[in-house]
Amino acid sequence: MKFFLKTLVNAILWAIVAILLLFVASGLYQRIFNRGGYTGLFGVGYAVVVSGSMKPVFHENDMIIFQKHDRKDYRAGDIVVYVRDRGTEDEILITHRLIGISEDQLITKGDANSISDKPIKWDQLVGRVVFLVPGIGKAVEFLRTPVGILISVLLIAALSVVNLLPVFKSRKKKKAEAVNGGSIRY
Repeated sequence: MKFFLKTLVNAILWAIVAILLLFVASGLYQRIFNRGGYTGLFGVGYAVVVSGSMKPVFHENDMIIFQKHDRKDYRAGDIVVYVRDRGTEDEILITHRLIGISEDQLITKGDANSISDKPIKWDQLVGRVVFLVPGIGKAVEFLRTPVGILISVLLIAALSVVNLLPVFKSRKKKKAEAVNGGSIRY
């Protein structure tokens, strides 16, 4: 039972490390190769919900994961992410439902809003929401800070050391046994 619990805890911790590494890799990709874009590896990005315009589907501090798709793959009813005021200091990501599509523009609306948004152009569209993680927005925002990054790096290093120590002890013990195995003991 003790071995099972230890293995389970290790698996959970390493899953957290893998997710953190994926976020870091995606963020690095986004900053280095996709400058000005909002998606990282595999056309995937994430954002934290900051308003109640999509209630009851999303709430403040939910994290959404979105993915870039081909233009032909968007349909009315999809929940999409787009950039408002691109290129200005007021630039912001908006997540609303797609309610109308034409050749040159899209109409969106927050589920909790009574009126639709100003029409947007196709080049403002960032992606379609593919996954929701409820309530972890504050933690995600914290991980974006320098202190959050430092804690993530320290956590990864600590888990690596804790998991590799038994390997090094085992090798050292085997080496000592090999050296001592050839000698005569009294």
